Amino acid sequence: MAKAKTVTHFVAVSDLSKPIAEQEGVLLEVEGRGGDTEKNRAKALEMVNQMWENGQVEAEKFPDGISLEHIFFVPPHSSQLQSPQAINADPHLLPVVQGAQEIIELTKLQIEVQEAAEEAAPYTPIIEAVLDRARPLTPEEKDLAKEKKYGKIIERVGFAIASQEEYSDNCTGNGKLILNAIAWQLGQRNDTPDESQRS
Repeated sequence: MAKAKTVTHFVAVSDLSKPIAEQEGVLLEVEGRGGDTEKNRAKALEMVNQMWENGQVEAEKFPDGISLEHIFFVPPHSSQLQSPQAINADPHLLPVVQGAQEIIELTKLQIEVQEAAEEAAPYTPIIEAVLDRARPLTPEEKDLAKEKKYGKIIERVGFAIASQEEYSDNCTGNGKLILNAIAWQLGQRNDTPDESQRS
């Protein structure tokens, strides 16, 4: 099995002159160990500068240019990521950083839901038959349902969906402050093609 890459997350805050509640930013994922280090911050700065130069981030989002002062570290695997209320209650976190943490956690939860659903896909006919009670299980389906992993997989789907819904319901909404790099910008341009041609 391939070893998972180690990444560190930062947010490049676009306009430091705005009130904290109105600040927006770009969520950055930097490959490398060490967390909030000078080297990783430099990588994050280089990354957002390249995005800016390539037009992946709108120029007006950084009216004063981009420097290390605009780069904010997003702590990984913190208890704050597990509790949106805890994030919201921390007075030291910028709203844009709160939003970044929520996006990271929501992404993990979405992956967990999708992987659980993919694992449960072979059991879909069994689940439908049990819920609809329109037909008996076939011998093959009975054998599948008797396997130990059947119950564990179905439970995994349930827990994954419940965790995702609970976390999403309690999010601050600050994730909307994040300009999610290429995907976000391309999505905006596809929605408003005329605006993408403006200089």
